[in-house]
Amino acid sequence: MKKNILISLVFVLLVGCGPSEEQIAIPVAETLSAIPTQTAYPTFTPMNTFTPYPTYTIPATYTPVIKVVTPTYTPSPLYTATITNTPTITATKTNTPNPLTKDKSPGFYLVGTNIAPGVWKSMGTGDGCYWSITTKTGDIIDNFFGMAGGTLYLSTTAFQVQLDPACGMWTYLGQ
Repeated sequence: MKKNILISLVFVLLVGCGPSEEQIAIPVAETLSAIPTQTAYPTFTPMNTFTPYPTYTIPATYTPVIKVVTPTYTPSPLYTATITNTPTITATKTNTPNPLTKDKSPGFYLVGTNIAPGVWKSMGTGDGCYWSITTKTGDIIDNFFGMAGGTLYLSTTAFQVQLDPACGMWTYLGQ
């Protein structure tokens, strides 16, 4: 029997000391109103003892604002250039004759080294003019014996030319 009385007493204490329906409904309502809702942007409500979380509101109509930012550029020099007058040097063509094309006197000449290939004219006027053109091995490519005043042609494949004194001076005529 003591046991039943003890159980009854505990039950009365538990039921009598518990919160009422009104007391339970207030925290539940506050908790439900404090749950944030999805919004385009938040509005801050200061926290107080009844609302532990900030609340969020969705405006009735929302128009996004797109702001176009145009960058501007202001150049700033890293250094200052100093302009100085510098003389302009231009190459001028001088008529310095090619030493290979200068007039040649009688003798032996290596073609391309001492005498230019091309057409040469004898300036002599006498008889007995002799000239010969040879290869590296000494073989005669072309030769002449006769009156001075004629021409000879030195090819680029010729090695050496011999000009006789009776032919006089030789003048280069060109290719």
